[in-house]
Amino acid sequence: MLQILTLAALTAFAPAIQQLGPGSPGSEIPDDRDEALVFRGSDGELEVRVPRVSNVEIRIDGRLDEEIWRNAAVITGFTQYEPVEGIPATENTEVYVVYSSDAIYFGIRAFDSEPDLILARLGERDRSVFGDDWVRIMLDTFNDQRQAYVFYVNPLGIQTDGLWIEGMQQRMGMGGGVSIDFNPDFIWESDGRVDDQGWAAEIKIPYVSLRFENVPVQDWGINVTREVKRRGFKQSWAPLTQNISSTLAQSGHLVGLEELRPRRLVEINPVATGLSQGDLVGGQLERGNIEPDFGINGRIGVTQNLVFDATFNPDFSQIEADNNRITVNERFALFFPEKRPFFLEGTEIFRTPRNLVHTRRIIDPIGGAKLTGKIGSFNVGYLGAIDESPRTIFGDPNAGSISFNVLRVRRDIGTGSNVGFLFTNRSGDEAGGFNRVAAVDLRYLFNRRYTFTTQIAGSWTSDSLSDPARFRPLINASLQRSGRNWGWNIKLDDVHSEFDAGAGFIPRVGDTEVLASISNTKFGRPGSTVERLRTEFRINGFFDHDDFWSGGSPFEGEIELQPTISFKGDRSLTFVFRDGLFRFRPEDYLGWNVVDGSGALQPFVLPPDLTHMLGLAIFPRARITNEIQLNARTYLRTIPIFAEAARGFEIQFAPDITLKPTTSFQLSLSHTFSRIWRSRDNTEYSTVNIPRIRTQYQFSKALSTRLVVQYELEHRSALRHPLTGEPVAIWGVERTTSDTGEFQAQFLLSYEPSPGTTFFAGYSRLEEGERTFRFSGLNPVNDRFFVKMSYLFRM
Repeated sequence: MLQILTLAALTAFAPAIQQLGPGSPGSEIPDDRDEALVFRGSDGELEVRVPRVSNVEIRIDGRLDEEIWRNAAVITGFTQYEPVEGIPATENTEVYVVYSSDAIYFGIRAFDSEPDLILARLGERDRSVFGDDWVRIMLDTFNDQRQAYVFYVNPLGIQTDGLWIEGMQQRMGMGGGVSIDFNPDFIWESDGRVDDQGWAAEIKIPYVSLRFENVPVQDWGINVTREVKRRGFKQSWAPLTQNISSTLAQSGHLVGLEELRPRRLVEINPVATGLSQGDLVGGQLERGNIEPDFGINGRIGVTQNLVFDATFNPDFSQIEADNNRITVNERFALFFPEKRPFFLEGTEIFRTPRNLVHTRRIIDPIGGAKLTGKIGSFNVGYLGAIDESPRTIFGDPNAGSISFNVLRVRRDIGTGSNVGFLFTNRSGDEAGGFNRVAAVDLRYLFNRRYTFTTQIAGSWTSDSLSDPARFRPLINASLQRSGRNWGWNIKLDDVHSEFDAGAGFIPRVGDTEVLASISNTKFGRPGSTVERLRTEFRINGFFDHDDFWSGGSPFEGEIELQPTISFKGDRSLTFVFRDGLFRFRPEDYLGWNVVDGSGALQPFVLPPDLTHMLGLAIFPRARITNEIQLNARTYLRTIPIFAEAARGFEIQFAPDITLKPTTSFQLSLSHTFSRIWRSRDNTEYSTVNIPRIRTQYQFSKALSTRLVVQYELEHRSALRHPLTGEPVAIWGVERTTSDTGEFQAQFLLSYEPSPGTTFFAGYSRLEEGERTFRFSGLNPVNDRFFVKMSYLFRM
């Protein structure tokens, strides 16, 4: 089957695949340059001595025309690490480095044999690298192989930054992920330009934006990577391989950095907002006056590595709605990321294997304080906030406020390993209730390619001062092997049914998950149509917590085979073949009843276990041209219909096309369609359509405008018993057919020259009504006009 699908995919994708052009070995290294300043990663020259300069006269304009670059250290000799490890880079890259007492400077010359095909567009900060060519600089300033600053630039100098955190894996698509937290924003300078040799960029990173040891002479870990986006080729200066589990352990070094003198960090960031909101009153949309609000954030460096943050009345900064999700057959709470700047700063310190700290649980904070940094081999963090949201810690109405306190300590051990402790406390409602969580975690690397991660936590929850606290455990453990060709992972995740992470996000409690996976990767020859074939086999099962420890069987499980074919030209095709089982549990249907012919409520009888729940998913990703990108997902699968405890079948199709006809303009069109049928009688259970349009025009690096329009149409039929077809009532209320339509529109004008200095003006509107595309069938629910102004003072 896999061979047939591979051949079919080759046939379908081959016409669109660009042919690999010849490499460009170009170089700007003059013949008279001191060879001691040239460091070729492919030759193992990974210890870089960087010239220190006293008078830096570099204008950050991307031109590389200053004399100082002729005497800089040169990082070159890149090799490819994706899709094929270890082969010479197809395009030459040279990075020039100098440093002064207050900043480090990088000059980038990225040669390209086809400069007309370089992907370089104006776009939002922190997003451009997902569609453009880029160069990334990684600085492990503590040289401890645990965490590194990452600084990306695209060919026009658009910035993306964040923190590389070993052990963190954010899923970016089928079969792949990245260990980067893109939430932190740093202050640095960059600019770039495309020319007839490729592209060039200049970067200045002031030390006040970094944390590092306070010693006279120090070494930093460094690696420089580059992606040629139209080909999907990634290359690095220090060679990278999957045979070593730690990426930072494979870095080179900047050695002998002397007398780094950053000024003391002091930042003040006042924020002013205004909101005019319209609400439906008596069938009419009534809009109030603009309501002004004011907040302020501040930061001060207690030491070079310890920073104190404080905030008063932090704004939510949510200038675009959370991504829409299909919820018609959803069992668990959906995760939405944090977006408020104060809470995003320093989040890496509070990260643990399970998400025990999720600051969006702090709904309406009046103020907060935070202390984060590194003291010797200890990373420390404290977060405190007062939430004015009128809810108790159990979600009930509350006239008072809730206090949040989080303490985190993590100690470095060995090379790249660490052990940590976390304590959270959420308390202060009128009844005196509280929720507390304590946890220890360990990440241990051994034999270069093995990683053992574990976390043991307990929660104590009390309804009131007179209610004794109840201790409930959580256990998580995994062992992973990295490898260029073979890798595997085994995991145990056990959460007591009454475990409560009041300051975190653990949507699935009372279950024990056991998972095992193994993957194999085969590489094509350089230049071949199929560059890589990755196949992953995984099996997992979910047990009731008590049943697992008493030797019971799983109530949910699946076996999956996931082949991913990577084609030349940055295209891929992923298949998922699945066979699963599911058992409905009586405790999940305590309020369910059947309505008989006389209207009386009868017991709800659960059906037999669902077995052989077969499914097929297809995920194509294709760069049609440099201006057109197509992604999609398709599901054909047997599923449980949770509201009816029935067996169902779903077809879901979600194409997403992005058009970038100019450097400044882009248009994204997507449509999500889902239809679920009952397997019992092939009747329709639900149909959902969500068309979405997102268009953006970038006037300059800082100034842009955006319009997002989304329409959600949902039909859900009356609930029926899975065996008899009789109507179903939940807590005495019969669930009948519903047809709804929801229209959302958002417009935003944004000016953001640097993090913390912003001006936003926006308008949003929500309408609901009939399940129809006719606007006459919709009624306004609310709208809002808002403005936000902030300025970052750095002293």
